[in-house]
Amino acid sequence: MKIEINLKIILAIILFFLFDDISTYLIFIIFIIIHEFAHLIVGIALGGKPKSININPFGLSLDFYSYGKDNFFCRILFYFSGPLINLLIFLISANFYKSNSYKIEIIYTNLALFLFNLLPILPLDGGKILKEVLKEIIGIEKSNRFMIIFSKTTLVIISFIYSIVIIKIKNIMFLFLLVYLWYLYFIEEKKYYIYKKVKESIRELI
Repeated sequence: MKIEINLKIILAIILFFLFDDISTYLIFIIFIIIHEFAHLIVGIALGGKPKSININPFGLSLDFYSYGKDNFFCRILFYFSGPLINLLIFLISANFYKSNSYKIEIIYTNLALFLFNLLPILPLDGGKILKEVLKEIIGIEKSNRFMIIFSKTTLVIISFIYSIVIIKIKNIMFLFLLVYLWYLYFIEEKKYYIYKKVKESIRELI
């Protein structure tokens, strides 16, 4: 398994340090990494073969050669495992640890990651879960097209809401998450159009 490090993470650390919000960023990164390792462990348990781990300003991302048991319920379990670990950490932190500022940050970070990752936007876990459900109902091609349009529309709405929040509370983390959402979406959109182009080329050959 290949491990890649994106040096832009250094710029992100400097940026949050300058805005005196470095502790929030580091806590965010730690629990994003735990989130992704939950995916990794479940993926391997289901027979998947991990390809690479990319460490980047937003935490890390995983890529698999294959996902092992390739059926609907296993894919849902794989996608839900990340948000589930954040939910469990949130519940444990809220009930068993003594109250302090770091505990509060841990609680809200994991609650935010749980809710954030269940947004129905590709390629967040919630978007992938919704896509899997739609694939069972309307097929692969229609679900792919619907999710690209739906993700972009939802992102525009979220961007409007986030913009108001950023102006009101002047929190760089909200801006960071908004940029992250668009970054993820454009990667997914590029994959979709490549997939679409390949499918059209195959049809022309047939």
